[in-house]
This record gives sequence, C-alpha cells and structure tokens, in this order.
Amino acid sequence: MYVSQVIMSVLPNIELVSFLIIIVARKFGFKSLLSVYIFVLLEILTYGLQIWCICYLYVWAILAIIVCLLRKIDSVIIFTLISTIFGLLFGTLCSIPYFFINGIGGGIAWIISGITFDLLHGAGNFVLTLLLYIPITKVMKRLL
Repeated sequence: MYVSQVIMSVLPNIELVSFLIIIVARKFGFKSLLSVYIFVLLEILTYGLQIWCICYLYVWAILAIIVCLLRKIDSVIIFTLISTIFGLLFGTLCSIPYFFINGIGGGIAWIISGITFDLLHGAGNFVLTLLLYIPITKVMKRLL
C-alpha cells in the first residue's frame, strides 16, 4: 500500500490504496486493519504529523470494515461501486476534523475545495478496481 502510494503520488488523488485495502480485507477480514494502520504509520513517518493524520486513522479503516462486512460477496461490480463511492466521499469523510478545528464554515470550505480531487479519486478508483479486481483476486486465490 505504502509503496504504491509513494509511486503514484505524482497523480492527483489516483491511488491503489483503496483497491489494495479491498483485496486484503476480502481475504483476511478484520486482520487487514493491521496492514491499514501500518500503512498509516508509514505515511506519518514519511510526511509528518499533521491534521490529515487524524483522517487517515479512521477513513481507511472505514473502507476496510465495510469490505470485511461484505467479504463473502465476490462481485467486481459491488467492490467497484464501493471503491468509487469511497473515492467520491473521501474528502467529505476527511472533513470531520476540520469541522471541529475550524467550525462549520471551515468544514464546508474543506469539502467544497476538494470536490475536484474527490471526482478524480472516485474515477481513479472506478477504473483501477474494475480493471484489477478479477486478475488480482485470481492471483490471490492461487497464492493463498
């Protein structure tokens, strides 16, 4: 997760982390939260402790928990939809600390200023999950 995030950081909000969390959570269930928090720790160690760290502590876990609850379903369409919706809502989910720190206006401003990035995030998640879900799931089944 961490390596893919660093490599793809030149692209605006297009990342493999959401997809990888879906794959890992489907296979390992709630144990996958360990990999989520290792990823978050590596991000914090790389980029420093800032407000976004609060978001990362819960936002990636939300995706993992949703997938864990639906992990028995094996549908590229369902997980592509989850990944897409997660990408579209990422900025809104990350706005929660900003509502507490900057008030209602600050939280709303955060959401509005990030709409373009959320659209890119959702589109990137849609394409990546749609293209990679079936082949990576097949490889995981063979390997594990």
